[in-house]
Amino acid sequence: MSSPELYLSFNEIMFYFTRAAAGAGVPFGLAEDFGRAAIWIAGSGLDPSGITANALHELECGHSCLKASLTEVNKEILLTAEGGKQLSAIQAGAALCDLISAQPENPKNMQSIVAENVDCPLLVCAAIGSANYDGWEISWPASEEIPCSVLICEDGSWKSSWNGREIPEQVAAADVKILTVNNREEYYEKWDGKTVYSGSNKKQLLETGVPVYESWSLIYSFFTRCLVPSTEESRKTGAGAGLVDTD
Repeated sequence: MSSPELYLSFNEIMFYFTRAAAGAGVPFGLAEDFGRAAIWIAGSGLDPSGITANALHELECGHSCLKASLTEVNKEILLTAEGGKQLSAIQAGAALCDLISAQPENPKNMQSIVAENVDCPLLVCAAIGSANYDGWEISWPASEEIPCSVLICEDGSWKSSWNGREIPEQVAAADVKILTVNNREEYYEKWDGKTVYSGSNKKQLLETGVPVYESWSLIYSFFTRCLVPSTEESRKTGAGAGLVDTD
């Protein structure tokens, strides 16, 4: 792996990633959700810029959108992007969290939820994990039709269906299905022994900082759109540093 571009604190991740999403045209409330998801990814020991940058890129290119509609088909709740576009994982994650909170407490009565044609499925996992909804399985097809699944666990940890810690490459948008595994013994057997991404990494990263790699440049380019250029007049009226440094 190449050397990190820099190291960020969790507060800096929230600051930069939230404003990067806003710079890409995401409403600020959703942008804050994006920032929290980035922190959850970082706490798992992964590069938050590498996983989230494509979601902003797809919005910028017009391939994905934030508008979606809900329908119910064959006891499944479907979340579909408007206009035949991909559904942004930023919107899908927030919507799925809202749907989870509205599900009945009895797992036997819970419907599965499918978000169709999502651009960055792992970002949906991050949204659900950062909202502390443990006991949910998120699955989608990856490259070469290899199925990927993630189980959200307690304390920021999660399990993956793939072998090792290298995440399978996502080459196209995919349908993301989520369902609860609470009180379902067959799922506990299914996930026994799978790769664990531990939320306990966050304690160490508080000391060392979170390394971000080449995708950071894209995140930062969106962030800079929120900056206001300084002028002679703005400095005179109090924006930024003063003309004379008296600190």
